[in-house]
Amino acid sequence: MHGVYIGNRRMLCQLSWGCKLIVPADDLSLMPEIVIKGVLELPLSAYLIKTVKPGNVLIDAGANIGYFTVLMGALCGPTGKVIAYEANPHLYSIIMDNLSINYLHDRVAVYNKAVYSKNTTINFYLSSRFLGNSSIYRHSEEYHKHYQDEIQKVEIEAESLDKLIGEFTHIDIIKIDIEGGEYHALLGMREMINNGTVGTVIFELNKTMLQQDYKLLKNFLNNLSRSKENIKFFNINNNGELVGTSVEKLFFQESCAHVVMQCNSND
Repeated sequence: MHGVYIGNRRMLCQLSWGCKLIVPADDLSLMPEIVIKGVLELPLSAYLIKTVKPGNVLIDAGANIGYFTVLMGALCGPTGKVIAYEANPHLYSIIMDNLSINYLHDRVAVYNKAVYSKNTTINFYLSSRFLGNSSIYRHSEEYHKHYQDEIQKVEIEAESLDKLIGEFTHIDIIKIDIEGGEYHALLGMREMINNGTVGTVIFELNKTMLQQDYKLLKNFLNNLSRSKENIKFFNINNNGELVGTSVEKLFFQESCAHVVMQCNSND
């Protein structure tokens, strides 16, 4: 076991790659895997450990409790920068505590906002029992076939990542895991992709959570791949290595935890 209960409905966990993490004890999505294994999403963790270098600029969209925010912050070092976005207002303080216990506030900025296609205010549906499943969309009947969950509707601020253009000349990696909001997040960074500001984008493909945006996302990615020859798509294997794929293959699967889109063939 990699965790111990510290009171106030929180677990303190030792991660397999070295840092510590505070995890809500009553969460049924991330907590069991972190406590039992000491690692979350092994393929993506391994890829980031192999890929991120000191001085890199990174974005964690959908930071949740800050697992990947902490990992990115540890890997990019004090000369790097991490921008984290988490829409769930209940998780902001946990992210901040996790940065504190790992001494990472010097390189990480956290925004309690959703990443979206424009700067606005949107409805957000908080999952109470599975904290990793909150979404910009009301959870479908298909979702409730698999999860006994309680959903709370709130209003939150949202912004597009293109807002960051000018603040950074280059962003090395953007990781997006926002349970169905991926299409809108990618729409909100079109300029960043087109002008070469971003090197690599990693996102989840989940048909159930994307709902009506599933086909829109497929069309968006097909248009990107046709218009920009340097864009390439990959999966990640369990060793953190990239395996080439295509938009058609990805959508034939209907679900993929980690799609890697390299926006510049030199990255």
